[in-house]
Amino acid sequence: MKKTIKFLSLVLCAVMLFTACGSKVALTKEQAVKLSDKDVLCLANRDFETVAAGFNESIAKQVDAAALQQAWDSVAATAGDFISATGINYESKDGIAVVTTTAEFENLGIIITLSYDNNGKIAGIWFNFAPEDSKYQPIDTDIFTEEVVFIGEYELKGVVTTPDNTDDYPVVVLVQGSGASDFDETVGANKPFKELAHGLAEKGIASIRINKRLYQKPVLMHDQLTIWDEYMDDIYATIDYAKANVSENVYVIGHSQGGMSAPKIALDNDLKGIVMMAGSIRGLEDIVLDQNTATLETMDEYSDKEKKQILKATQDGVDAVKALTEESTEPVLGIPAQYWLSLRDLDGENILKNRLDIPVLVLQGTADFQVYMDKDFEYMKSVLGHKENITFKSYDGLNHLFMPQSLPGVAGVTEYAAENHIPQYVIDDIADFIKG
Repeated sequence: MKKTIKFLSLVLCAVMLFTACGSKVALTKEQAVKLSDKDVLCLANRDFETVAAGFNESIAKQVDAAALQQAWDSVAATAGDFISATGINYESKDGIAVVTTTAEFENLGIIITLSYDNNGKIAGIWFNFAPEDSKYQPIDTDIFTEEVVFIGEYELKGVVTTPDNTDDYPVVVLVQGSGASDFDETVGANKPFKELAHGLAEKGIASIRINKRLYQKPVLMHDQLTIWDEYMDDIYATIDYAKANVSENVYVIGHSQGGMSAPKIALDNDLKGIVMMAGSIRGLEDIVLDQNTATLETMDEYSDKEKKQILKATQDGVDAVKALTEESTEPVLGIPAQYWLSLRDLDGENILKNRLDIPVLVLQGTADFQVYMDKDFEYMKSVLGHKENITFKSYDGLNHLFMPQSLPGVAGVTEYAAENHIPQYVIDDIADFIKG
């Protein structure tokens, strides 16, 4: 049995199998879209063997048809029947043709991004929930006003939300979790960052939320990607924009991997405080292992022997991540070595323990199945609870999106298919922390 790896994003359950660079001549738009149409239809029809047969040598070493099925199911488990493919976009760079398709299903949309080398082989593939609207209309109410902005080198689309009932307000920069995410951090039928922005504006707090780079420009995916390429440089640019145009009193709210990143962001950017929502100071590889273990326990289609093989493969990958050096070049668990190495820059435990003295609020839902009460939240309390600048708060029954668990007793991404909302008391606690 080939290594079968389950990729669960910390927030979005988005799956990314990374793209390798190719020759300088890419497929034409007509050629690439024709291949993409075929592969999207195969995915919609659950013909994973055919899609996997089209992987190039680099991707095939990391992922087989069974792994592709697991990755697809982590996003599309509740999609319903396939309806149509719309919104097809083509880009090319360094010999790689990238086609992004929005596939409409009965219950939700899925963004499918496929990249092809010049031989027509799949060089990268990733999935994500599709937002409900691609053309965001700013909202103007009696309480707050919104403005669409474009941030940084790649002009990433974002939204500035400012309260109308005061001229003296702080601003929060919202940082999503892992995966290619829009500025609302759309997950299934839910938009947690939009809710946070509007809820905080009603409390007299401004905010900026931006698209992640690979959501807006998936062609920028490459085989040496780091967290700096993925989002950190863009968040730093957003903080600079916030200080220059909105308020000098800047806070960061990081969700999941964004929460993991928040201490490093604060250390480098002279912030007034940070909020870590479902963050962690453990390594991402350890969380991935825990997620895979929990997921496999719910999957009856695998025998106990197959589950042991999958977990061993994942554990071997985790061990390989920890053994990486600066000279390492081979991807591990389908993710570039340089990306894993760049995660070490976050250094959350050391930064929070020894180098950061600004106010920190750590929040966790007890029904979170992606970041854990015991291994993450309680561990942070055990090593950082003595710090007077750090406040810990947990919420009974809230999931990873800080919304009430809609499927009690069921831990899985089906939780996100139904529309849900962040309770007012969570927004109140964040607002009190920032204004306090």
